[in-house]
Amino acid sequence: MAKAYDYLFKLLLIGDSGVGKTCQHDLYKYVQYRNQLTPHLFWVADQAYRKLCLSKKSQCIAVSGESGAGKTESTKLIVSHIIHCSGAAGDRELQNRIIETSPLLEAFGNAQTCMNQNSSRFGKYLQLNFTDTGRIIGAKVYDYLLEKSRVVQHGPGERTFHFFYYLFAGLEKETLEYFYLDDPETYRILKDPCGGKVFPNRSDFKHCRQMFNTQKDIMQRVGFTKDDINMVFTILSAILHLTNIRFSHDDETDGVYIEDEYPLEVVCSLLGLDQEMLTMALISTFNMTKGERVISLKNFDQANDCRDALAKALYERLFSWIVKQINTLLQPNRRYNQIYDKIYRTCSILDMSGFENFQVNSFEQLCINVANEHLQYYFNEHIFLKEEQDYRTEGVSCEKVEFQNNEDLIELFMGTLGIFALLDEESRFPKANDESLVQKFHSHCKSHSRYIKPRGNETAFGIHHYAGKVVYDARGFLEKNRDNLSANLIECMGKSGIELISHLFTITDGMNHSSDIGISSILPFQITDNNKKSQSTSLYTTRRPKSYEIERTKENLSQKAAKSLRHDLKSFNKTNTIPKERFSQNTVTVHFKVSLNELLDKMKDAEPSFVSAISARMVTVSD
Repeated sequence: MAKAYDYLFKLLLIGDSGVGKTCQHDLYKYVQYRNQLTPHLFWVADQAYRKLCLSKKSQCIAVSGESGAGKTESTKLIVSHIIHCSGAAGDRELQNRIIETSPLLEAFGNAQTCMNQNSSRFGKYLQLNFTDTGRIIGAKVYDYLLEKSRVVQHGPGERTFHFFYYLFAGLEKETLEYFYLDDPETYRILKDPCGGKVFPNRSDFKHCRQMFNTQKDIMQRVGFTKDDINMVFTILSAILHLTNIRFSHDDETDGVYIEDEYPLEVVCSLLGLDQEMLTMALISTFNMTKGERVISLKNFDQANDCRDALAKALYERLFSWIVKQINTLLQPNRRYNQIYDKIYRTCSILDMSGFENFQVNSFEQLCINVANEHLQYYFNEHIFLKEEQDYRTEGVSCEKVEFQNNEDLIELFMGTLGIFALLDEESRFPKANDESLVQKFHSHCKSHSRYIKPRGNETAFGIHHYAGKVVYDARGFLEKNRDNLSANLIECMGKSGIELISHLFTITDGMNHSSDIGISSILPFQITDNNKKSQSTSLYTTRRPKSYEIERTKENLSQKAAKSLRHDLKSFNKTNTIPKERFSQNTVTVHFKVSLNELLDKMKDAEPSFVSAISARMVTVSD
């Protein structure tokens, strides 16, 4: 597309040359007709703001497009123009905070993929709140569908979330030692699967160092305390050490033991955990059977899955807590709550992860693409179906516009016997595997016109999406969908000596991610009676007290614990059969569907505008 921007019906298209392109805000302020000026994002933003002020109806701007096409940058421009339109009538400090939250969330929610060096791995719905006069008085961020699996696994040439790299590049040597951090090459989740260096060159390291300083400054400017920031660094460090725990099969117990317990000791020190409890939670599990606790030892795969599930849960809860802290800092003050009874005019901007089609497409791409199918249906409904219905209601004749309706595809995924229902059903069977899952897909979905059954690959299935054909590799689907934390692991985390960690693993909301606790009220590191040690951390502390120095123990406590458990099992169960852990927690797809429905409900209550970012790659894609 030669133009930076262009209009198509009620849709604004953005070409590659338009991303990040700015012009004078005032030029597109209060422009009544779009043909008065060349097409631009600012006109869409200005129209949404004007409609908000004139019609009293909530507005929503949906930004869509392929991954890497420029959605996030477009969203920033839209927000900046709407805030500019509120002008002197607004709180300048609040406006700056709103603008600065975007790069902060990118640092924790974005990552490098093979298509985009700054790819959003979560969906963001930013709600701006205004008074009747158009004054901006607050904002709220809703986060959706964080790709938490990226914490523990990423593809060749890709990375985990940005801030892990910023941490190593930004912290001084003494502070790294404070968090027990060593050479970044020694951490499993930072390594390139193809053997490349964590920091491929000096310029990359310098960039990450600069970003660390920038993000830390932003956190302080928007209102994070030193203790808040320190807690973020602590949890990130704990995740790095946790994912370095390695298991080996124990022939004597037929379970597993931890090869080197030093990373485990570090995690317990950082998170205020009881080492024996965490050890037991990683190598064993328990179920309640007829009111009695039945314990079983984990095998090698189960122990690795348990470790990774905890790492993902820690990061997901950290990210949600950061969002909660941001929302606390951006919320309207009490005076406006009293005047407007918490009912404001709102203008929201949706920035969802774009449609993805990689060389290898896994469970994450499936969820992202299904979310985009729903957004495409929402677009079709408003641009074509409702427009046509309005014409007919007003008695105006119009030609029927042909478009690709994807309602049948949504039913293929969300229906009673759809792909997600089949995935959940198979996830409930302990003996199920990825091959049996795909066979179930083939059996129930092969007659659907959008479903593809590839030849010669037992773990592959394909879908004709609105944006093109995608072949998915189902290896790992079941494990990623289960993603369940064992009951004794949740119990261990709930008994953390650090109140925030304990709280994050005892909240019972299940579906909502954001926490209701503020760290500023409980830090520095309040330690409960569960932990004999007391700890206070400051951003500027460079060395831990002697009592916190960790010495590598010669005796392997996990082997000792496994032997003790095995003895107890034999005494308890003469047949020596090991019960399977029951599947009782909600799956990732259950959370996905609830989260997606919440998002769509918010959008349905607003008058929409649409922006689509077009990448040059999309022009060459064909079905």
